[in-house]
Amino acid sequence: MKLFFILLLALLNSLQLFSQTTLYEIINDMLLPHEGLPHGVPSGYDWQSKPRKGAAEPKAGWTAAIAWGQVYEWAGGNPATNTRIQIKDLAFYYLSKKDNKWYLLQSAVRVSGANYREDFVGDVNKPASTRVENDGSVSVTCGGGFNYHFWPNSGRITIPVNDVAGCFVTVKARLVVDDASKPDDREKGRYLMSVGGDWWQSLTAPWDNFKTNADIGIGRFRYITSEWKSFNMYSVPADTLRNNAPPFVSITTGASAFKKDMSLDFINIYNHSGGLKISVINPANEKISLTVYDLNGGKIETLANQLLTGRNEDFYWDSASFKSGIYLLKLTSANQRITEKIKVNW
Repeated sequence: MKLFFILLLALLNSLQLFSQTTLYEIINDMLLPHEGLPHGVPSGYDWQSKPRKGAAEPKAGWTAAIAWGQVYEWAGGNPATNTRIQIKDLAFYYLSKKDNKWYLLQSAVRVSGANYREDFVGDVNKPASTRVENDGSVSVTCGGGFNYHFWPNSGRITIPVNDVAGCFVTVKARLVVDDASKPDDREKGRYLMSVGGDWWQSLTAPWDNFKTNADIGIGRFRYITSEWKSFNMYSVPADTLRNNAPPFVSITTGASAFKKDMSLDFINIYNHSGGLKISVINPANEKISLTVYDLNGGKIETLANQLLTGRNEDFYWDSASFKSGIYLLKLTSANQRITEKIKVNW
């Protein structure tokens, strides 16, 4: 009974840390107009007021691709002066022509990028003010006529030859305080984010005014808030998603570790026959226990009970053998206890 109340309390607390991402929201990210117009983007740009679908498949002979995102101030003004945008978990999936399943092509907890001129004319850009956060992701600023355009640290990725039927790109973002000694003005923040992707002629082809790259699509601009939210783009018909949902993290995770030297990083690898990979980031030597529970406090499975030897460790839960629903993943050590909600969708 005591364990049940501990888990129930953890669940209630976690509701304040997580925001839901639903398939309905993902579909709308390519169907609805932007929540707000991005500052400095001319009305003649066909993505200024609504999402844009590009090429679902690469050109013949093209061999590379990359996921990306962009942050803008709202066209109507942004009064916040002590707010940053934290970005993490940029992921790029493709739909296979061979078996009609979604596969992870590219992912990055930490992104790279720069402040670009808002209309991208002349490809004018400058280094961004970035700060590494406790979970390994970064936070950034933008404004003064410049957006923040970002992509995975690893750069472009090789694509499967003649096997791409479509793509799905997703990322998480929230607003954080810039200077803790100054007033928190995140409620005044008017920042917008969208994500997209590009096909590239090759891994090393230089940019040549869209002769060597082409848009996969540009997703809907939505406001970034102080709660984690997911922003999405897909290049297939909406009905394709309804009938064959892409992998997505249903619960957006927040920083719930009590110490900076240990955290959980969830990488969703659902393909209807897969499961969940849990990466424990732990530079210190500690013995940990990693266990899955149901919402009634019943133990489902112990994934790990061992000493970590100062490096990241990956553990796997074969969730395909369990029914859809919400579960609790609990990590304990001598110094801390972390509980995260995970959602299984089949």
